[in-house]
Order: sequence, then structure tokens, then C-alpha cells
Amino acid sequence: MYSIKRILVALDLSELDEMLIAYAANMAEILATEKVYFFHVAKSLELPERVSEKYPDLLAPLDESLRNDLTKKIDAQFKAACDYQIEIKEGNPADQIMRWSDIKEIDLIMVGRKLQLRGQGVLPGKLARVAHCSVLFVPENSQPKIDKIVIPVDFSRNSNLALEMALEFKKATSSQLILQNTYTVPWGYHSLGKSYEEFAEIMKEHAHEDAIQFLKRKDIDESSITLELSLDKEESPAERAYEIATKHSADLVIMSSKGRSGIAQLLLGSVAEKMIKLDATIPLMVVKNKNDNMGFFEALMKI
Repeated sequence: MYSIKRILVALDLSELDEMLIAYAANMAEILATEKVYFFHVAKSLELPERVSEKYPDLLAPLDESLRNDLTKKIDAQFKAACDYQIEIKEGNPADQIMRWSDIKEIDLIMVGRKLQLRGQGVLPGKLARVAHCSVLFVPENSQPKIDKIVIPVDFSRNSNLALEMALEFKKATSSQLILQNTYTVPWGYHSLGKSYEEFAEIMKEHAHEDAIQFLKRKDIDESSITLELSLDKEESPAERAYEIATKHSADLVIMSSKGRSGIAQLLLGSVAEKMIKLDATIPLMVVKNKNDNMGFFEALMKI
């Protein structure tokens, strides 16, 4: 798992910014981040000529004014012991953040999620779908603490990314890790002469064995982690994961962008997609392997 050395924090000049800046400071301390980029995308940095003529005091470049406002906010909220830089760009927020996250070799993009505050927030789920790096969604009113982390897994190689990231948090914060897996009862179980409930118990036992083997591959003792095995009767593993996160009052959910299927973390999986829509009140980190994604993207461009 690559380390989170560079974080890009997307700001939109709303009330959400102060919370997001404080949250970024906590993340930077936990993850030993080297540099944080505070990034704002404005539709236009130029004043209309008539406005400039009527209000000559506004002739100073708007980006300079924005930079001063952001600097005051950041200096008040960002207490991490690492460098930060403010970047102000023009254009489409999603396109600019994607472009500059590649230029700056960003490991983690942080965006706020609005619930009651005005506006749509900086970006929709598009970022999680196409970003090469990991993305962290932080809902308004989130507290900068990480005591409980839920990790939805399917025991695949891709799930390792989420577990490894969670272990980094545990190392720094001694947070409780809750490993969650959703299991189902396969079609045709009745042909074996067993009831649904009986076969559900069989599948749960297999899921528990898979969980133990999954942890052993990382030399993790089962007793050091909480296991949550969820029977899914409705074919909605995202909802099962969200239920467990809510049950434990989790401070963070960490999951891989892909499960067993798919050829690259670049392409968002269906479970992660649904979690982004469901998980509106708990911070959600969608983990991607940036190096694998860049290689896949470069190969795709040559086709």
C-alpha cells in the first residue's frame, strides 16, 4: 500500500471549509503527510469591465483576494506539522481537480459532503469514479477523531488495500477496527435437502473461516479485530455495510473501490458506488492503488 504523502483538499468557500480544513489537519497528522494542497476552483477570476469601472477598489486580482481569505481560514484551522499550499484555478471543478491531482501526484483527495448546508458541495461521485488516487468524503459536522473504523471486505486482493489503510490508522490512533463481510445463500440450496436457515448458517461458517485466513495473511490476530458477518437477503451489500457502520457509530468507513471483479481500481465497483450514495453521515474513504491505476490508464490511452 502506498503511503498518503500528498493530500488535495477541495474547498468551495462555504461554511463547510472550516470543518474540512480541521479534518485535513487531523488526517495529515495521523498519516504523516508531507504536504497538503488546498484547492479551490472558481468559475471565473475576471471581473466584468462594467463592474471594474463602477468599483475601482475591486481591481485587485480576484485570485489574490481569494487566496487571502483562504489563508486566514487555513491558518485558523490547520494545525498539522506539515507544509501546505493554496491553489486557485478556473474552470470545471471535477476536471481541474482531476488534472491537478495527477500533476501534483496526489495520494488522497478530500471533499466535503453537504447535508443541510446550501449548495451541492464541490463535487458529485464523479471523482470517486474516475480519480486515479483514493478519495475521502467528509460529511458536514464530522468530528476530527478516528476511534472506530469499519472495513467492508470480500476477502479479495483488492480488499487488502482497505485493510492496509485501516491498519495505518490503527497504528497511529489505536482505533478499533471492525471487519465487515456480507455473505449470501446461493440459489439451489434446497436441492441439498437443507432449509434456508440451515444453509445460511453454513455460509456464515465459511465466511468466518475466510475472514480468519484473510487476517492471517496480514499476520493479524482475530482477537485484535471485531468481525461482523452480515447475511444479505436483498442483494445489497452496501446497505449491510452501512448498517454495521451505523450500529458501531463508526467514525470512518474504509473500502476498496473494487471487489473481486474488474481489471483496475480506476473503475469504481457497484458496491462502492452504492456506498457513496448511502453513506451520507459517516466519512467514507474509497481506496485505490494509484500506481496500478496510472499504469492501466496509460495502457488504455494506447489502445
